[in-house]
Amino acid sequence: MIRRQEPVRCAGALRNAAEGALAVLAALAVMAVAALAGLLALDAGDRAFPPRLLPAVLSMAVGGPVGLVSDAAGGGWPGGRLGIGLEGRVAAVPLTLTFLGAVVLGTGFFRPLRRRGRPGGELLLARAAGALTAVLLSVPALAALGHGTAELPVGVTGRLRGGDTGTALGRPGGGGALSSIGFRTEVLPTTCTALLGVVVLLLLGCVVARRTSLPKPLALGRGRLQWLPAASALIGVLTAVGCLSLVFGVLAAAIALTGQEEPARVAGVLLLAGPNLIVVLLSSGLGASWTAGTQREQADGGGLIGALLGARGSGGTTDRVLPLDDRTVAGAPLWLLGLLVLLGVLLLTGYLTAARTPARTAREATDALLGRHLACALRTGAVFAAALLPLVWLAEADAWLTVSAMGSDLARVTAELDGTAGICALTGFLLALGAGYCGSRLHGLRATRRSGASIWSAEPRQVSRTRPGR
Repeated sequence: MIRRQEPVRCAGALRNAAEGALAVLAALAVMAVAALAGLLALDAGDRAFPPRLLPAVLSMAVGGPVGLVSDAAGGGWPGGRLGIGLEGRVAAVPLTLTFLGAVVLGTGFFRPLRRRGRPGGELLLARAAGALTAVLLSVPALAALGHGTAELPVGVTGRLRGGDTGTALGRPGGGGALSSIGFRTEVLPTTCTALLGVVVLLLLGCVVARRTSLPKPLALGRGRLQWLPAASALIGVLTAVGCLSLVFGVLAAAIALTGQEEPARVAGVLLLAGPNLIVVLLSSGLGASWTAGTQREQADGGGLIGALLGARGSGGTTDRVLPLDDRTVAGAPLWLLGLLVLLGVLLLTGYLTAARTPARTAREATDALLGRHLACALRTGAVFAAALLPLVWLAEADAWLTVSAMGSDLARVTAELDGTAGICALTGFLLALGAGYCGSRLHGLRATRRSGASIWSAEPRQVSRTRPGR
C-alpha cells in the first residue's frame, strides 16, 4: 500500500505545482492584455516601441522601478564635443494591472481546490512552490526585455531646456540628448518585489478563501476563523469596486473606437491606474492630503560649464504643487465624495462581516468580553486600517530626471504624487469602527425580523427550562 501511495502523492504534487505555475502565467497574460490596451489608448506607441515598453510597464505593475539614462554628445562646440546626458528613475505602480494579476492568480490558485477533497499540507506547499518557481523564471525574463528608447514629453524637455537653464541646451547637437531617453527595468528589485507580492497574496488567500478546501490545521485555525469574516468581506467589497472601475475603462475604450480622443485618454488611464484614482478618492475622505506636483532645481549658471552652455541666472528651485483635496467633481469637493463612497463601502463590509460570523454558543456569549456587534466592528476597523496603509503607499508615484554635462548636474525635474498614510490609518479605523457597528446592527435587525426574536438583543437569550423550586 505504501508503494502505491507514493506514486499517487508524487503525481498529485506535480499536478498541483503545474497548476500553481499556470495560475502565475495566466495572471501575467491578462496583465499584458490590459497593459497593451491601455498603452494603445494613450498612443504610447508613438513615443516608444510597444514590445519594449510593455515589459517595462508589467515590471512596474509588480513593484519594479524603471531607470532612465541617455548619453549623447553635443556637437557644434569649438575645440571638440561636449557630452550631455540624462539620468532618472520612475517608481510607480499601475494598480489596475496589479489588481487584475492578483485576481487571476488568486482564482487560478485557490478555485480548483473547491472541487477536490481536503488536500494535505505537502500538496498545498507544492502548489505554492510551482507558483513561486514560475515567478522566479518568468519575471526576470520579462524585466530583461523591458529596455528601449522613448521620446520625452514636450513639457519635460521644455522645463529642462528652459531659458533659465541654458540656451545651449536647445541648440542643435544638444537637443538630441533632450528629445529622447533610454529606459531599462531593474531586474533584481523587480524579481524580489514580485516574489514578495506572490507570497503575501497566497498567505492572504489562505485567510480569506471561504469555500476552498485547505489542510485541516490551517482551515480550522483559531486566528483564521476569527479574522476570516472581516477580511473576506473587505476584500470582496474592494474587489467589486476595482471591477467597477475596470468596467468603466472598457466602456470608455468602446466609445473611443468611434474616434473620440477624450474617451481614449480616460480609457487608457482607467485601464492602467483606475485603482490608483480610487485610493486617492477614498483616502481623501479620511483626511489624507494628496498633492501632485513638479519641482525644478537649477544649478548655478556661473563657471566654465555655465559659460559653455550659455546658462543664465544664479540657480534656484521652482515648485508647482497641485493639492488634489480642493478639486471638485460635479460641484462637490473630492473629499466629500470620497467620504460618502467610503461610508457605503464600510457599511456593506460591516454587514457582510456580521453575516459571515458564526453565531455564538451560550458559553461563548457568557465568556465574551465584547458583544457580537462591537466585536465585528473592531475586526472591521482593524482589517481596514491594515489594508489602507499599503494601498496608499502603492498609489503614490515618484519620478525624477537630471540633465548633466561633463559630470556636472545642470537641472533636475522631479514629479510626484504623494499622500499621507498615517492619518488615514487612524481615521480609517475610527470610521470603519462606526460603520462596521452600524452594518452589524443592520444585519442583526434583518435577522431578528426573519426569526421573530427581539430586535435589540445582541445575543440570543437563554431561556431556563427548570421549574421554580427545583
